[in-house]
Amino acid sequence: MSKLFKNAVFLFGSGAILDWQGPSTSELTKIVLESGFKVVDDSKTVTQAIYDQLTDNGFKDSDINFETIINVIEELLVIYSDFDSHSNLPSLLRCFVTPNITDDIMNFSLPDGRKHSFTLQIPKGVKYDFSHYALHNETPEQFYLQHLLTDILSNINARISKYSYHTEGHSEINMDNEVSKNFVTWMKGINHTHNLRLYTLNYDRVFKVLLESNGIKIFEGFNCGEFVGYYDKLRANVCEILNDSSSNIHYNLHGSAYWEVLDLDKELLPNPEIVLTSLPNLHVDCPPASFQVEKGKTLLVTNIITGYQKAQKGMITPFKQMQSAFDRDCCSCDTLFVVGYSFGDEHINESIKTAIRHNPDIKIQIVDPNFINKNMDEQLALRFFPFKDKSTFNYKRIKDNGNSFFDGDFIAYHQYYHEFLEVRAKFPWGNPNPDIF
Repeated sequence: MSKLFKNAVFLFGSGAILDWQGPSTSELTKIVLESGFKVVDDSKTVTQAIYDQLTDNGFKDSDINFETIINVIEELLVIYSDFDSHSNLPSLLRCFVTPNITDDIMNFSLPDGRKHSFTLQIPKGVKYDFSHYALHNETPEQFYLQHLLTDILSNINARISKYSYHTEGHSEINMDNEVSKNFVTWMKGINHTHNLRLYTLNYDRVFKVLLESNGIKIFEGFNCGEFVGYYDKLRANVCEILNDSSSNIHYNLHGSAYWEVLDLDKELLPNPEIVLTSLPNLHVDCPPASFQVEKGKTLLVTNIITGYQKAQKGMITPFKQMQSAFDRDCCSCDTLFVVGYSFGDEHINESIKTAIRHNPDIKIQIVDPNFINKNMDEQLALRFFPFKDKSTFNYKRIKDNGNSFFDGDFIAYHQYYHEFLEVRAKFPWGNPNPDIF
């Protein structure tokens, strides 16, 4: 039940889940480089070939991660999809661009030629056990790239399951370690005076489960508690996401390993819908589902969104409604905690910028041990400080723990999340001694 409290908003990036054995960006990049199909000469994976092509064209290792590679595949999928499948019009870009490595990476064949409900051989001439039937006028190249993406995302979902799997019969979540206890204690302390509005860019339910198991009811966009029934496929409660602004919530802004894409509606028409299940979803077991949020630009519908098409894929339900809730909460809250997020997603940054510009009461606290090493102070200065009154800049150093800007409206703690939680478990809103924090 909602309370007549103010809202405390939390945004969790990948750095927030490391203490629960979540994967780092470098680990996910390694998984992607080892996933998927092989190139024609079987010398490397397609993903490794994409990586090599990028480095050959001047990209540094630091410029490339798993999202970069996935984005290349998604953009190739757009190029090789039809603009209008009914009249076989090619995509706009295919009329002008011919990628120079596609002959090497398009390692598939059509055993029966292109016809309705064709299947693929991957690699060429070899039966692919996970090939689905092409039922919606997909081009062979598009269908191949969709299968490649589903294989990669299946491996990412499997990695998420290793630390976040949670059913009534078995759980991989470490619920009794010190960091979990400190997290729950911190949240309970804040929940005495504020509604908890938790938003995560990770693909798990860990924080929702920890709070539910300790008596704090959390709505995650689907009507369920700590557990999801083994055979359940829960539809999103879209109306509640849109209308509720004062309950304790946990929303996955970039999706969840425990969401599933249903490719067909009840009339067996291609109208994808995302549902919540109890088990991690492996895309290789599900027929690919695609849509065009912009005319002629075909995108793959997935339970998690990554790469650089997040804003476009975020137009799907329930991504769209959860992003809307984040916009609203940022503009009405008095405190925004940003944990382990490197400010790399512009659609997320836009919500924060809008809040700074239009919500004079908002105070932002950032937790990141690499705040200085990543030049995040410079990012804040360029991206967010222009929306503040420069006359109140008032920079201060907080002992060894961080920096304060604009009379404490911005505070950045140079700490790992578990270090931050050790203190916040005792002082939910901060240590009363400012020299300690």
